[in-house]
Amino acid sequence: MLDTVYPVLIVDDSAVNRSYLHYILDEEGYRVIEASSGETCLAVAEKERPLLILLDVIMGGIDGFETLKRLKAAPSLAGIPVIMLTSLDDEDSKLRAFELGAVDYIVKSARPAEIKARVRVHIRLSMANQELLQSKIESMRQIKEAQHALLIQPADFPEAHFAVYYQSLHEVGGDFYDVIRVADDIYLYVMVDVAGHEVGTSFITPAVKVLLKQFSTPTYTMEETFSYMGNILAQTVCQDTYLTAAALRVNRRSLKATYLTAGHPPILHLASQKGGSGGNGRLLQTDNPPIAMLEGVQYRSETIDIASGDRFILCTDGLLEVKSPETHKTMAWVEGMKYLQAAENMIRDVPLDEVPSVLVHEFARGGQYMDDVAVICVEI
Repeated sequence: MLDTVYPVLIVDDSAVNRSYLHYILDEEGYRVIEASSGETCLAVAEKERPLLILLDVIMGGIDGFETLKRLKAAPSLAGIPVIMLTSLDDEDSKLRAFELGAVDYIVKSARPAEIKARVRVHIRLSMANQELLQSKIESMRQIKEAQHALLIQPADFPEAHFAVYYQSLHEVGGDFYDVIRVADDIYLYVMVDVAGHEVGTSFITPAVKVLLKQFSTPTYTMEETFSYMGNILAQTVCQDTYLTAAALRVNRRSLKATYLTAGHPPILHLASQKGGSGGNGRLLQTDNPPIAMLEGVQYRSETIDIASGDRFILCTDGLLEVKSPETHKTMAWVEGMKYLQAAENMIRDVPLDEVPSVLVHEFARGGQYMDDVAVICVEI
């Protein structure tokens, strides 16, 4: 809720000028705060967060222009509107003030009625902007909560034997995963990354979930599921975007796994010692374009034998694309896959429910995440 006392900060090194403006604005019902220097202005503004700042141009210490520049450079203060005050009525000073981000310019010789009117207008605009911002934040929060409500949790399907980590960097997450029961002992695990994080992404997520559920039955192959889904999305909600995906269909009765990737990081298969592969991890990937990028695409999958104790790791590129604190460069997910493979010995004996978090923690040690992060670990 907005502060109903309407705080206004007056910044001027002249006590006489501050008192004059204080009297005018106090008469209107504003809560007037004073600062005698640019340095004090910055500290007071950070503490009080006024709706408006009246800032003198010529002051000792840092002048009004420098103070304005620092206000606009501070993320927490940049949104506060600033009216510049000066005894100068020259065009160069006005132009410089506007270029630095001032919303208005008042000459000190202006009549009290003009000062009140200008302050009134900008207070209204400031309050309207804050209300709009809070409305947007609340809308984004509701969208984020709705997205998270769509995500299946391991407790929902304990017989699916999976663990998950999900964290969206933005209010509207572009990453999405799903776990679908196709039939008894047959489950489909899907990891999706929608290009972009706009509000429109929130409409794609439920559409993907509905289509996956509709086509993930014994009567459709995985190839048909993704071909139909891609065509429908391309003609509806994904006309201006696309999504990448990795999918794993596990049949625990026949001990077969079918996998498919579409422009997405590979699936890591960690075979158990029982599987006879010596415990070496391998990358599972198929050459398919991203989903909904083109109409009429026929997707291709592969099937492998699996064994009890095998594990599969599905992730989005957000896990692998870490920004190095030393070089400030972001590692490509292709390079990150090498590190994921190298982590297999570290996670092989880790309890299933801890594997995704351990992987995220291990990659986070290498730098800063720049995107949403989603990881699924499936155990046979």
